[in-house]
Amino acid sequence: MVKISTKLIFAMIALSPAIAFAQAGNVGVNTVNPGSTMDINGSLAANYKAVTTATYNLALSDFHVSYNGSSDAVFGLPPSISGIGNFKGRIYRIKNNTNFKITVNAVAPETINGNTSISVPANQSVELVSTGLTGTNSTWELLSTGTSATGDYIIVKPNAAQSVSTGSDVTFGSVIASNNITYSAGVFNLKAGKTYVLRCQLHATDFSLAGGFFVYEWVDASNNSVLPSSTTGVVDAINNYPATSIGGQPEAYAIYRPTVDTSVKVRLGGAGTAQLNPGIGFMTVTELAGGNGNGGTTIINNNITASNGLTLSGTDVKLGGTLSQATDIATAGNNLSINGTGKVLVGTNTVPAGAASAKVVIDNGTTNGALQIKDGTQQLGYVLTSDANGLATWSSTVTTAFADNWTSYTGTLVNPFTGNSGGDNLPTGLSVNIPAKGWYFFRSGITITSTCNDYWFYIPGIGEVWKSYCGTASPDPINFVPRDQTRVLYFAAPGVYPIVAHKTNLVVPTGFNGGNPSFYLDFVKFQN
Repeated sequence: MVKISTKLIFAMIALSPAIAFAQAGNVGVNTVNPGSTMDINGSLAANYKAVTTATYNLALSDFHVSYNGSSDAVFGLPPSISGIGNFKGRIYRIKNNTNFKITVNAVAPETINGNTSISVPANQSVELVSTGLTGTNSTWELLSTGTSATGDYIIVKPNAAQSVSTGSDVTFGSVIASNNITYSAGVFNLKAGKTYVLRCQLHATDFSLAGGFFVYEWVDASNNSVLPSSTTGVVDAINNYPATSIGGQPEAYAIYRPTVDTSVKVRLGGAGTAQLNPGIGFMTVTELAGGNGNGGTTIINNNITASNGLTLSGTDVKLGGTLSQATDIATAGNNLSINGTGKVLVGTNTVPAGAASAKVVIDNGTTNGALQIKDGTQQLGYVLTSDANGLATWSSTVTTAFADNWTSYTGTLVNPFTGNSGGDNLPTGLSVNIPAKGWYFFRSGITITSTCNDYWFYIPGIGEVWKSYCGTASPDPINFVPRDQTRVLYFAAPGVYPIVAHKTNLVVPTGFNGGNPSFYLDFVKFQN
């Protein structure tokens, strides 16, 4: 390593023809007569750095830092220093070359123009300077901001004559230039927090009153109240009654900054009637530079956030993401409401009676056809059917795999007909486990040999599953028929249901469950 002494360096500077020292202590570069402490007659270079990391702390060697990352970023300013090492006057320039936002934070409790942080929106820049102050003082000042964005504007002119009287709205129909301002039938839609210049010039003919006139002003379209800053324009007949030559006096002018999204228009007053000229006149709305809109300003605090399903990228706020608040979207009487209890309400923003546990509610009033689901499986007469995971498709009311889904009874069969007296609710030792409410198809069979009697098996409160009546007066025991039987039963709730038996008189069977096959009972669900 080569070491060069400080004395040698100063000697080299002193001998350089490009550097001059004045008696007053000024230093000049490429000039022998420096007029300032440092006078550079030429270009100046400072450190340039490009970063892509989403978290970056500005260093003492930084001057210009460009951000080229792929997400929102957070930049940290260095803590201020009291006494030796204080960097009062240090300048940082930050350029955002992305469609994301940079948040620049001061070290607490320090501030930037009184704010704990500032935002650098997409494709914009800021320049900061250290005040040298420490603690809770404003340790950084914002020198400048920059943007390439274009402000909002619109220019509208007449495209036909318009008959007007007292209370008429000006409805010029030809938009000849616009950017980010919507207009319809005389109404301009303005955004909250932006500052606009509003202008209108009108000319009229064919006044119905001699010496008649009309005045016009910018008003709030929702209630026709005159904007506080609007001047009054006048268009009059000026002794030309009833001539058709043009008279008038310009113009209605306003500077307006709505605190909420607002619609405005131009409204006429006066007396009689007239015709607004079809070729002369205009209405314009222009966002004023410095009005905190898209047209030339940067938001320099962190008081604007994107939440409730909004995403904020620079100055662009978009709908999407996770809804964090109850939301009601109502257009022309049609509601889509997402409330704070996890419910989605369609057609209403009020939870109707009986829907306390429902997550999706559709209220179509008294009109049929509130729900339509088309997935290719729909057919006439089909019902919505769930699989074991709750996935629903359209299917016929009978299960397609009918023969493969049978469930047998549980328990061990005992002969319930051994008692000498007739009886009801006789225990069989059997039960069925019903998994869900709905309609079930039952089949069963048993061989009973007996003289005349009535025997049956049933589920209390539901219905019988097998039953045979005495059909002969023969004194000899016979096999009761039909041996194999089927039933359709409805269960209102899942659960384990016991199977019991009944006989009508004293007869005890001489043979019980002696057939081949022996007793069986199984069931399958076929419809909800």
